[in-house]
Amino acid sequence: MRIACVALMLAAALPAFAQETTVRIRSARPFGYFVGDLIHARIDVSAPADAVLSRASLPNPGPLTGSLDLRDVKLSDSSESGARLWRLDLTYQNFYVALDARDIEIPGFELSISTATGAQTVAVPAWRIGVSPLREIAPQKQEQASDYLRPDGSSAFVDEATPLNLAFGAGAAALLALALVARDRAWPPFQQRKARVFSALARQISTRRAADDANLAVAIQSVHRALDQANGAILLSGDLPEFLRRRPEFKPLRADFERFFETSKRLFFGGESSKDDSAAEQLAQFVGRLARQERAG
Repeated sequence: MRIACVALMLAAALPAFAQETTVRIRSARPFGYFVGDLIHARIDVSAPADAVLSRASLPNPGPLTGSLDLRDVKLSDSSESGARLWRLDLTYQNFYVALDARDIEIPGFELSISTATGAQTVAVPAWRIGVSPLREIAPQKQEQASDYLRPDGSSAFVDEATPLNLAFGAGAAALLALALVARDRAWPPFQQRKARVFSALARQISTRRAADDANLAVAIQSVHRALDQANGAILLSGDLPEFLRRRPEFKPLRADFERFFETSKRLFFGGESSKDDSAAEQLAQFVGRLARQERAG
């Protein structure tokens, strides 16, 4: 009698176990797939809380049929309402070249799970999706052969005037900049431009700021040689009015010229010595003004 009761209890428990394992299949859409499209499906498997899924039973990516591949398999598990939930995200790719709208079958597979009462096989059934052709088999009959062709689409108008004007403007600006640099550096055809002797001298004088007699004398001699070169002959203090008449760009510096010649006369012929920085500073400022006037001219 006791054995019969136990047998009845086990028989009642087996259907209950079977009912606790469910499979649900959901796809992104049931139809409208073309050749080459990816098919995304989600399969939810619900089992008892103590169930364990054998990962070796998961489907392996690869060809399933001659026109269907399994590209990717992702598994996630969780617990929900006292049950174990496995979620399979599957990605298929369709290679079936359909000539008309029809359904194709996605093959099913089996999963192995185990519980305290033993192992069980869960069948994921095959399911179907609708595929569509890329073109119709036979177009609607037309009276003339040209009617089977669609008219040419109208091309968009592209105005090339603006890019061309911008290109010409940029080219002209580049040539102008090159010409200005060539003139400043006396490159051909500007090699006949007067040499900027004072600009070169200003860079030399700026590095020579010592106030002793030797350095000051060397600096003054350098200025004399630059003035002689700019004049085309030796420039003495008495020749200054004629020089300024021929080189009017230096007229604003007449007082500076007179001060320079006076300083040179005292140093070389007056026997005086300059031991402060004022003479050297004034000389550097004079050469700087000469260089500015030279560039302006």
